[in-house]
Amino acid sequence: MKIKRLSLAFAQLLMFSSLSYAEGKCEDGDFWQTWFEDSQFIGFGNAATKNQIANAQLDKADQFYYGRNLTKDYSKALELYKKAANNGISEAYFKLGLMNHYGKGKSADFQEAYDFYYKSAINNDPEAQFNLGLIERYGLGRPKNFSKAFGWFEKSARQQTSLNKYQCKVIRQGLLEAQYNLAQMHHYGLGTEKNITYAAMLYEQAAEQGMKEAQFNIAQILHYGPEELQDFHKAYNWYQKAASQNLLEAEFNLGLMHQYGRGTFQDYLLARQHYLKAVQADIAEAELNLGFLYYYGLGIPADPSVAFEYFVSASKKDLPQAHYHLGLIYKDGKGVKKDDNTANQWFKRASSLGVIEAVSMVNEISIRESKIKLETSKEEAKS
Repeated sequence: MKIKRLSLAFAQLLMFSSLSYAEGKCEDGDFWQTWFEDSQFIGFGNAATKNQIANAQLDKADQFYYGRNLTKDYSKALELYKKAANNGISEAYFKLGLMNHYGKGKSADFQEAYDFYYKSAINNDPEAQFNLGLIERYGLGRPKNFSKAFGWFEKSARQQTSLNKYQCKVIRQGLLEAQYNLAQMHHYGLGTEKNITYAAMLYEQAAEQGMKEAQFNIAQILHYGPEELQDFHKAYNWYQKAASQNLLEAEFNLGLMHQYGRGTFQDYLLARQHYLKAVQADIAEAELNLGFLYYYGLGIPADPSVAFEYFVSASKKDLPQAHYHLGLIYKDGKGVKKDDNTANQWFKRASSLGVIEAVSMVNEISIRESKIKLETSKEEAKS
């Protein structure tokens, strides 16, 4: 069972849908309280507060970082983020973590990145918590620690209250990607007890929010998982949703379900269509199954020459059944010139990988060759 892994992508500011909202109108109230008294504007001539200075530093740093209104300059952004962080802006710590992580404005330093992410994470920043989880899970700049990774993902996945750059309390929603990683850790028993049932629940929750990797993984569990969780019809529906988002691994599984009539009606032509899409992602099993359809004439006229091409491609990825079927094609001379020696080589290769039918073929050819040698010896002895 192949489970889709989310590519190792670290949270960057505004990258994920970690929505936040202020309690009441804290930001507006802060502005009016700062600049107006008894409905009279008192802004000019008043010294800026520490928070206002920090926000100006953060805004200017963002302009240098993204190249908005100013020429992109990571070194200047780095210095301004440091000043904003020293003035108590958690978001600046997060950006310093990113710059150390990716080596922008300075050489990359995973330890410094970790330290800055941590300062933001303890202020309930879900993106920083998520990045700490990934660092711990994949051992970036440090030994892997699944238990710590699990703890950070757990924090990042849940709703929490933090202070925004105006020092207002805001509700931060958990990251969908953190929930997905939690599902994987429950699935494989990484940093926590293995629990496929709970993993399936987390995958499904993420799937319902549109994450294609989660849609694929819940489908895999419903398709191949423990008997009590299997539901081919639901699996088919989740594969369809993932495939609609161009996840080609889902196309392959839709092909399987149509080929064998699981969770949907059996239809070899539809299976072929799905396999052809999956081949675009270089999925060896899709090439193998297309070979089967053409070799055995399932839903289409048999065409051993086309089957041969698919089996050759799949055999390059060392699929045992591809080796075996190449042996059959050379043995029978269908689609290629008959060649018993080449057939035997493919059968031996397949048998070494555990294909029982190939073992039988190797034995059959060995017996036949022995008989031929014996008869040849007898003929030579007579002459």
